[in-house]
Order: sequence, then structure tokens, then C-alpha cells
Amino acid sequence: MSTRATRPALYVASRGGQVGKDTIRYFLFINGRWRWRPTRIMRKQGFGLVTLGRGGPGLDAKGNPKASVEDQQRAIELNRAWDRVRSGHASAPARTTLKVYPEGSVGDGYQRAMALRKATRVKAGIVWTKRQEKRDGWPRAWKWIEPKFADCDPRTIEPEHFLRLDPITGEAKGLVPEIEAKVSITERHMTIKVWRALWKKMAAMKYCSLDGDPSKGFANTPPDPREEKWLRREVLRLVQVAWRNEFYGLAALIAVAWDSQLSPVDNRSLTLGQARRDDGGVHFDLDRTKTGRAAAATLTQWSLAILIAYLKKQFGDVELMDNVPLFWTRGGKPVSRSGETGQWGGDHGGGRHIVPRPYSESALQQDFREIRELAFGKSEKRQLADMRRSGAVEGDAGGGSVEDQSNKMANTVDTNKRLRRTYNPVNVVSVRRFDQARAVGAKKLEAAEQRAAESVTLASLVTLLKSDTGSVN
Repeated sequence: MSTRATRPALYVASRGGQVGKDTIRYFLFINGRWRWRPTRIMRKQGFGLVTLGRGGPGLDAKGNPKASVEDQQRAIELNRAWDRVRSGHASAPARTTLKVYPEGSVGDGYQRAMALRKATRVKAGIVWTKRQEKRDGWPRAWKWIEPKFADCDPRTIEPEHFLRLDPITGEAKGLVPEIEAKVSITERHMTIKVWRALWKKMAAMKYCSLDGDPSKGFANTPPDPREEKWLRREVLRLVQVAWRNEFYGLAALIAVAWDSQLSPVDNRSLTLGQARRDDGGVHFDLDRTKTGRAAAATLTQWSLAILIAYLKKQFGDVELMDNVPLFWTRGGKPVSRSGETGQWGGDHGGGRHIVPRPYSESALQQDFREIRELAFGKSEKRQLADMRRSGAVEGDAGGGSVEDQSNKMANTVDTNKRLRRTYNPVNVVSVRRFDQARAVGAKKLEAAEQRAAESVTLASLVTLLKSDTGSVN
């Protein structure tokens, strides 16, 4: 194998001090390398596995290649860091800062970059929610970058560590094909984007040269955009099937998702405290999880009626707190307790969820997949997230402006972001204009499909909500 395909060099800073002969805690020879391996409790505090050198040329008392003085000193310093944390003498502002990487290494640069990103937000007065932190691409990409490069000198990393040709099999190897094989092209694209941004910051820290980024040796081609879309009558069918199979929370969520054009994560996070009423009807006032932009999630009479019917059926007379998520999985009836939610019992509906809970990402995906299969068969692969795009297609077909679309979707789909935010802020009137354009566009799209248009009105709501328990009053 080419030397360029070998692992880049570890970055070990020069330090003085003698290492004693006592056994060093958590310092083990595993799979051909000396490693500092924290316990489960230590990992919960943010410490991670640190891979060190191979040791040698001599052997220690156990027959392993003798660890270098630098590696032993590194392990001792890691133990000291842990001792400071467990004794309460070290603050822990973020999990990543609890891990100790060699000075000047990629891991060290990542920690400094994360601190700089947070400082930039603090300076601007921006406070991320837990959901926004969870959706941050940097920690997600770091899960791929860390095992390969965290303790390495960035100047020793080559393009072949990302992408190379196996001389024996002729197959592509490296981090890029590994990510695509294990997850997706989208995951690879995101990871390399983060790496390139990290490299620029490390160059500013003088860890490497700006033009020495090894990932620039290949193109980071983005995945083909999704083009799938739903028609209104198909969404109505999904809601019907969900309601009649007693997925009441899912039925309401789908209806709200269709009208609001919010992403699935923003929809399942809606609360009663975000609801607003104006002359045009009801909407939810929120900041989008991904972008943090203000959004006005408007509802039609159709989605509002389904939402109200669901809330009455799911919660009855129990008063919801303003911060309680609206959409819950299937389950029993609520226990009547003043001011409390989430006290449930029984197996109403006999579904997979005996105890109802606010929809999580996995539960929503699983339930939607089940209802989609019941409605359209196993071959159907469209997703809930495709409804967001479908609404944009409708509005465009109905002549909606790009500014109104940007307001509706709470993104920067229009080109001039700075002027857009300055002179045309988000407003509900603009959003409702786009809703009207969607209604026009829906009819045009249905006609283009040469199928009868199905009007979604309160009249059809009575038929929609008919079930074994009777109709909605």
C-alpha cells in the first residue's frame, strides 16, 4: 500500500517531566496501539477514547511494545483532567471541551473552532435551543472525522486519506466511500463541508496552510435534490387512513404539516403556547429549528378542524400547559389531574404504543411509514418532509411570489438574503397570500394530472372523521 494511504502522523507536543514506574490508569495496549480508554461513567462526562502510539522497540513487563515517554505523559495528563472534573474543580461548558487532544492537532482545532462559533453567537445575542444544537452539523460530522484525524497533525493528512484506489481490488477506499457506503451521499457531502470549514479555521489558528486542505483534491458533489411531491387528494387520503386506524395524533400532524409547510421536526415540536389568532384565522408563531428564522405557520379551516377534533379526543378535559407538544402517539386515556399531562393508562386503540408520548423523530417516521403503506402500498416511498416541497410547487403554480414563498417557508429561497431580511420581514399577510396561491396552484396541478380535483373543506371533514366512535360534532 502506498505510504500516502497510511494513517497521518500523531501530533505529540514536546513536553518535559519524568514518568514514574507505577501503572497508569486507563492506559492500555489494545489492537496494536497504546490507548487511553475511559470508563462508561467518564464517557458520560465527555471523555473519549484516545489513540496513541504503537510503542517499542523494547517490551514492557507484560510483553507489549513499551510505551513512549510522550504517550505515558499524555495518559497522565488525561487522568489529571478527569480528576479535575470528578472533583468538581473543572467547569464543563460543552462535552467536546472535556476531551483532551494534543496541542496543534485536528481535535484541538475542532474544540477551538466550536468555542469560536459559540462566542460568535453569544456576541450576536443568539441563544440556540436544544433542538438547534441537536441539528448542528458540526458534531454530526465530527463523529466521522474524530476517529480518523482527531489526534493527528493536520499537515500530515493527505487527499488519499479521504479517497484512494485500492491497488489490489481496484475499489475506492477512504473516508468518503466509507461514509457513502454506511450512510448516504448526503452524509458525505455534509461531513466534507464541515471539514473544509474546520480547515479554514485551523489555518487561521496557524495549524496548517489555507491552500493545503487535502479534501480539495476531489469534488464534494452534492446529492441530487429530491423531487417527490404529494397532491392534495393524496394528503387527504393519508389523513383519512390515519384517523380511521386511530392514529389521531398523526392524522392531525399530517394535516397541519400540509397547511403549515413546516418541516417534520418543527411540526412535532408545536405547542399550544405558539398558537395565535388574527383576522385571517389561526397560525403558529415560532422560530424554525434549523434556521432560527421566524415563521408563521398558518392553518386552513380543514387542518384547524382536524387539530381541534384530535385534541378533544386525545386529551379530553385535561388542560394542556403552553409548553407541552401537541402531537402524541397512540395510547390510553389521560388521567384527570388538574394541571398535569402525561399521566396515562389503558390500551385505547390496541396499537403499538400502549403509553402515549410526544412524537419523537423515530416514532413519527415509523407511524407515517405504516399509514403510508396502508394508504398506497409498500412500493410508496414518499416522505412526510416532501409535503413542504409540495406546498412550494403548488404556490409556484398558482403564481405566488418568491418573497411570499420565503415568508411561508421561513427560509432564504430568494436570492438577496440581506436586503430580504432588511426590507421584507416575515409577516402573516404575506404568508396568507402564498396560501391563496397554493389553492390556485393545487387546482392547476390536479388538472394537469387529468384527475378530478377534490376540495378540502369543512363539509368533507365530516366524512373524513367518521369512525366506529361516531362523527365529529
